[in-house]
Amino acid sequence: MCVRDKLEAVMSVEGNQHGEGSMGHLFDGSILSIAAASELTSPLVLMRQLGLAVGADGISDDERKLLGERLALTSERALGMASSLSMTTTDQQVFALEPVNPLSVCKEVIHELTPMFSAYDRKITLQSRTRTPLMVANRTILQRILLAFGDNALHYGSDEHPVQMAISGHGDRVRIGVRDYGPAVPIDMWKRLEGRVSRRALAPLSNRPQASGVGLLTAQRLAEMMDSVVGIVRHRDGATFYVDLRMSGQMSLL
Repeated sequence: MCVRDKLEAVMSVEGNQHGEGSMGHLFDGSILSIAAASELTSPLVLMRQLGLAVGADGISDDERKLLGERLALTSERALGMASSLSMTTTDQQVFALEPVNPLSVCKEVIHELTPMFSAYDRKITLQSRTRTPLMVANRTILQRILLAFGDNALHYGSDEHPVQMAISGHGDRVRIGVRDYGPAVPIDMWKRLEGRVSRRALAPLSNRPQASGVGLLTAQRLAEMMDSVVGIVRHRDGATFYVDLRMSGQMSLL
């Protein structure tokens, strides 16, 4: 068995844990916390399997290195979910809003997502306008929202159609969207997500079993905390998950 085959055999644990597979205010946060605890089981099981594999006898240094890298990426993914969820329980006044350059935030998020995408032989690219206006946001919250969208799109790109993060203007709003090429999503997706997460369903979207319902609903809540909204545009060959933020009156010097 080659190095990649051995690695994929361990990585398959993650997928097997999921099972089958404008907006209102988020339901009771306690339900989301319970759902998150359940959803975190998958990366925790995978981390355990990877840890055992790293310490096993009879594997080469290259195999051990690959397993170690995968262990680090999986732990970062789990920590990101926990961090985002903890932010939704904090007093809204703690998060100050200020003029933020969307281009710099997107570059930072893509830099953070690239190792995970590379581990799955995927790519994520950035498209932006020539002149990008500043927007009113909390930089940390915005990063968590975009990381959730990027994580959601991880399995729905290819060499021919990489996942794309794009910045665009819509009236007095700045929109940052993450475009994927996955299966179709229902028109009432957000309502279905709330319903399935509240029922503690293992897969939030039946045709997208890898999607994180907790991650997407947490992104919705975080957007509300900085007076912005998240939404989705359906395409014939995928979807764009986006966040709309107020444009700042301050001029960008970048």
